[in-house]
Amino acid sequence: MTALIPAALFPLLVSGCLGGSPEAAGEPDDEQTPHGYVEGAEETAEPQSRLVLADTDTGQVHLLDLITEEVSELGEVPGVDGITGDGRFAYLHSSGDGTINVFDSGVWTVDHGDHNHYYRTGSAHVGSLDLPASPYVVTDTALTSVNGGAGGSLVLERSELEDGSVTSADALPDEGAAAYPYKGVLVTVDSSDGTVRSTERDGTAAESLGESCTDPDSAAPTRRGLVIGCAEGTLHVTEQDDTLEAEILPHPGQDRSGAFHHRPGSAVLAALPAEDTLWVLDLAESEWREFEQPGAVAATAVGEEAPVLVLTEDGTLRSLDHETGEEEASTALLDVVDTEHPPTIQADASRAYVSDPESGVVHEIDYNDDLRVARTLDPGIAPHLMVETGR
Repeated sequence: MTALIPAALFPLLVSGCLGGSPEAAGEPDDEQTPHGYVEGAEETAEPQSRLVLADTDTGQVHLLDLITEEVSELGEVPGVDGITGDGRFAYLHSSGDGTINVFDSGVWTVDHGDHNHYYRTGSAHVGSLDLPASPYVVTDTALTSVNGGAGGSLVLERSELEDGSVTSADALPDEGAAAYPYKGVLVTVDSSDGTVRSTERDGTAAESLGESCTDPDSAAPTRRGLVIGCAEGTLHVTEQDDTLEAEILPHPGQDRSGAFHHRPGSAVLAALPAEDTLWVLDLAESEWREFEQPGAVAATAVGEEAPVLVLTEDGTLRSLDHETGEEEASTALLDVVDTEHPPTIQADASRAYVSDPESGVVHEIDYNDDLRVARTLDPGIAPHLMVETGR
């Protein structure tokens, strides 16, 4: 077990296109995103998507290659009850003992805006860390922050994760702060008063961004900026002329958004803040939209020119227009849905994946073809938890 110091960071040493193996996380930065040869990895001509899946009954963790359909065992995580991913690594949480196990799926994408580079290498268990709360993860080419609500952030050295170890870096002045890598700095939220700052990666606190974010509980990088879920609303951080700017996007109701669900990088995000309620955040318009969606148990947004996918408690998958909420297609997909532990929807540029724990399969959905089931995949375990990597 590696015990980590909360809210840590290390100096940014990446300049130009150096060797390494980061993946895209929001807006690409060609000055810091390596490409070309990556030691120990194979560059490929197409995305190398995989699913990391976990069975909460047995603790077994499997890796499903979406190209070959090959299934391999990654290990066991006793008591696992949560999962999140960052495009390459999967973070499996066990609330019983407050630990997170990190697995390298061995696939990732480097996004240069006008083109991508795709890589694959071996998969492995990287290590573990202590964080009581179920995590959400924000990453860029140099740092990864694992965030656990009021407990602040654990900031990990990305290069060490890629080399196969979980390593924290030097502590921030406020060890209880939440910290999010973005545009070459850390966006930090003060644990005492919610002050939002741009903080250099050597720990030097820079300018205040002029907004407050109380009790941050979710975050996501997108092509239109970084969003953070706060009690005041959703904090939207963008860059203009090498300067960070922030604004609060009001919530459409009294609830908080909770977790953001979206295709990686997408500037449209979905949330299920309350029973029978779907929120859609459109960053092109800087606004939330609220739609009534009876029985919604899982959702994700695919993109600005693509639908929002919603699974309802009767097992029906629905495709909605993200601007109007109008249903465009539906299909009866799952026979049984456990509403206390609902299935997961993951989406990439052409397909969506819906876990079906009761049947022990994953459904691959062509969301551009009236939700056609393209494949039914067998991961070898009940897929209670699932993230897609390599996107």
